[in-house]
Amino acid sequence: MLLDKRRMTILMEFDFQDGRVNYKTTFGPGRRDGFHPPSAFRRFMNENFVNFFVFDGELAQNLLDRRYTNAQVAVESLFQLNVFKAMDQRVEEYWKNKTKSVSATEERGLSRRQGRLQKLSSRIEQLKIDQKELKIERAEFATKLQTREDSYEQEIRKEDRRSRELREAQTNLERCKSKAREEALDILDRIRDPHALSSSFGAWLIDLKDGLDKVKLPESAAREFFEDLSKESECICGRPVTPEISEAIRSRAGQYLDTEDVSLLNSMKAVIKDSVGGNVETSKEELDECMNMLSKTSDEEREAKNELDSLQHEAEKADPAVMNARVEIDKLKSQIRDIDGRLEKFQSKDSSLKDDQTFGIEILERRIQDAERKLAEITRTLSEKKKRDILQRIIDRAQRKARDGITEELCREANQRIAELLPHNNIFIERIEKCLILQEQEGGSVGETLSIAYAFLATLFYRSDYKLPFVVDSPAGPIDLDIRPKIGGLIPNLTQQFVAFTISSERAKFIAPLKHATRSEIQFITLFRKGAVELEQIAEIGGDGDGTVGETGDGIMVVDESFFNEFQLEEEET
Repeated sequence: MLLDKRRMTILMEFDFQDGRVNYKTTFGPGRRDGFHPPSAFRRFMNENFVNFFVFDGELAQNLLDRRYTNAQVAVESLFQLNVFKAMDQRVEEYWKNKTKSVSATEERGLSRRQGRLQKLSSRIEQLKIDQKELKIERAEFATKLQTREDSYEQEIRKEDRRSRELREAQTNLERCKSKAREEALDILDRIRDPHALSSSFGAWLIDLKDGLDKVKLPESAAREFFEDLSKESECICGRPVTPEISEAIRSRAGQYLDTEDVSLLNSMKAVIKDSVGGNVETSKEELDECMNMLSKTSDEEREAKNELDSLQHEAEKADPAVMNARVEIDKLKSQIRDIDGRLEKFQSKDSSLKDDQTFGIEILERRIQDAERKLAEITRTLSEKKKRDILQRIIDRAQRKARDGITEELCREANQRIAELLPHNNIFIERIEKCLILQEQEGGSVGETLSIAYAFLATLFYRSDYKLPFVVDSPAGPIDLDIRPKIGGLIPNLTQQFVAFTISSERAKFIAPLKHATRSEIQFITLFRKGAVELEQIAEIGGDGDGTVGETGDGIMVVDESFFNEFQLEEEET
């Protein structure tokens, strides 16, 4: 890589016998053992970010799965939003140094408060480290579980009859679950009305409406009551009504039952009429009927689940591989449940325990805020603390505003590219979180997903000041032939350096548009295992005679465009 026109080289030596990789870094005066990229590269050369420019086309769906992707980290790294975090840390360091350098009237009180704040900070830092490690461990188990479940599904569906029965049972279970969910949501909406829970509520509401009608509220009171009172010779309080008092009654009538009151009473009566209607039992009867329907649907869901479990159990008994996969799945689920139980303590709301016995991170954070306030009071730095808090809020708001603005713009531009690549598919990115969230759907076909990935990465790299190399395995395999030319024409705009690993079937309608769109030379390299005699003979003359041929321990390498385009090998082991 180049940084300010200076070359940096990372050399990786793979030891396949010991399962180890050794790194060597060259930058500036010489070579160093280990992985030591310049600081400007570090935010790109980490596990969260490197998967965006060393990309597996067959795993493009991972961009839509938050278990495998953290797109927000990539955006923050590429657009240097982590500068806001660095600013926040500097502000925090300044305030801490300020409290250390100021003496207090009560030296003992200062030391005590500083000590408690330090202990709280150390404890919450350690708890967050423990929580993060558990989350990482859980994510690893979850990934293994997904792999085992996929393997289980493959094993259990090997037999056609069994596969068909399992598919039908799974479809039936999903249908029952969906139906139960819709019915439960309908019931939740209905029980918000009190008269649906008990007809007594409905009767009371009708009585309220009838009472308002009986006393002619709001119309009568609003227009006639005060007018009639002003014409009486004696007030309802027993005092005589003089001309002055009569005028005062008419002028002040609006203060006691104004237009808003009239509107409110009319709205109450209308809502009671529409909601309760003429029969106070109707809503209760409808809710009871919905509850009975949900009970039946729940029974159907339970039966569907039992049917699926029974089919899976039969498959497990018939095939040891399926049984082993099930045992491994149950073991992983148990490990995940154990981790979830250990993670729960960090969400504890119990504030009665001492600091060193409290695991609730939110509780400890509130105690830190209180300890900081008390420390600020005794060191007379309360005003500095308020300024720190204001500045940190501004930095946090600025970071969120910048991130939201950037991700919205990325989505908009990526969707324009998606519309060009997939004009008839009506599939778009709604927002960017840890993964890409699609509009009104969870995913697409393999080809659609890879096209979305290219559109997003094209937008991401194009908007950056950095020109990253782009390495892709299976760049066009699952993409439809009519889409491939568009992808081939798009890739040269992604980056100045593109490395792709392809197989023979991916050349069609992809290589030619790619070559046509690029302004630089393309190096065509073909690598195949020894043993294909005819290919080895052709390789000896370098395709058309202009290529370069090399030999590895068990393979042949040919650098030649003609040989690359004509290469065809069907044996799976090669």
